[in-house]
Amino acid sequence: MKNIYIKTFLNATVLASSLLFVQCTSSGESDSDGVEVEAGTSSGPFITVSQKQFETMKMKWGSPKMEEFSEGLSVQGMVKVPVEGIQEISAFFGGYVSGLNKLEGEPVRKGEVLFYLENTDFIRLQQDYLEASSQLNYLKAEFERQETLFGEKIASQKNYLKAEADYQATKAKAESLKRQLALININADQLKPENIRSKVPVLSPIAGFVDGIHLVQGSFLSVGGKAMTVISKEHLHIELVVFEKDAGNIHKGQKVLVTIPDIPGKTLEAEVFVVGQSINNERQINVHAHLPDEKEDALLFPGMFLEAKLIQDPKEAWVVPVTSVVVSEGESYVLVQREKTEVGFKLEKIAVKTGLESDGMIELLPNEALDENTVILTYGGFNLLP
Repeated sequence: MKNIYIKTFLNATVLASSLLFVQCTSSGESDSDGVEVEAGTSSGPFITVSQKQFETMKMKWGSPKMEEFSEGLSVQGMVKVPVEGIQEISAFFGGYVSGLNKLEGEPVRKGEVLFYLENTDFIRLQQDYLEASSQLNYLKAEFERQETLFGEKIASQKNYLKAEADYQATKAKAESLKRQLALININADQLKPENIRSKVPVLSPIAGFVDGIHLVQGSFLSVGGKAMTVISKEHLHIELVVFEKDAGNIHKGQKVLVTIPDIPGKTLEAEVFVVGQSINNERQINVHAHLPDEKEDALLFPGMFLEAKLIQDPKEAWVVPVTSVVVSEGESYVLVQREKTEVGFKLEKIAVKTGLESDGMIELLPNEALDENTVILTYGGFNLLP
C-alpha cells in the first residue's frame, strides 16, 4: 500500500513539472515572436518586428512617390436623353390607325413607316390641290394677257387687277395645299388624279427605338393626339448630381470616371460639358457629361443608374498607399525602416500631415524626414500602434 502511494506521488510531481516547463517554453516563444518596443530616438521609440511576424501579417514595404495626383469626388447620376433626342409622334390631321406592328423597345430608322392613318379628308385635300393647280396655269396666262393689254391701253385697269387677284389667290391656295400635303407625307409634285389615296403613312422623324405606344390598331387618332414616343440613343449624356459645397470645383472639360453597377469591372471615361448654374431645393446642381467615344454609348440606356467620380485637376504630390498611414491618438504616422537585424526590423514612427485621397492612395504633405529613398511600411502597420 505504501509503495502504491509513493509511486502515485512521484507521477503527479513529474506531470506538474512537465506542465510548468511547457508553459514557460510557450511563453518564451511568444515573447520572441511579438512586437518589442524599446527606447529610441527623440522622435519616439523604435518598434521591433520579427521576420516571422512580418511574414505572418503579410506586411509590405514601399517608398513615397512624386507623381501627378488628383482627388476624386464620388457622385451619382443617371443616363439622360437630350430634348432633341425625344420625339412625340402625333398627327396634324386625324385618322383611323392601321398597319401598326411596332413593339416597345423595337429599333426604328429615320423615315421608317410607323403606322398609317386613313381619312376621307385626305382625299378632299388632294382634290383641292389638283383643282387649284390646274386652274393656276389658266389664271397665269390670263393675268399675263391682261397685263399686256393694260400696258397697251387696250384693256381696262379693272380687268387687269381682277386677273392679277385671281391668279395670286389661286397661287397662294395651291401653295398652302402643297404644304399641307407634305405634312401627311404626300409629294404634291408627283400627285395625279389616278393616284389619290385615303391612307397616308406616319414616318419616324429620327432613328432610335420605340419607347411608348399610346394607341391600338383601328383606333381614331385625333388632331394633335399622342401616338408614339421615339427616343434616339445617338447623343445620350450622363446627368450627375453634385452638392452645393462641391459646385465650385466643377468645370467644363473635367474628367469623369463612370462605373455601371450592372457591369462590374467596367469603367467609362467621360467629360463634363455643361455645369448647372442654379441650385435646387436639395442644395444640389446638375452636371452633364458625355462619352467622347460614342461607341461606348451602346452600353448606356436611358434611365440607367450610374456611379461616377469627378476627377479634380491633377497636381504634383508625394503619395503613398492609404494603408501606409496609421492613426494613433488623433495623429497620423508612417513607420520607417531604420535597421534590418538578424531577427527582423527596427521601425521608427514619423508624424505626417496628409492631403487628398483617391483610389487607394493618399497625399503626404512635404516632410523633411521623408523622400523617395525612404523605406516605409505600406501595409500591416495598423497593428503596431495603439
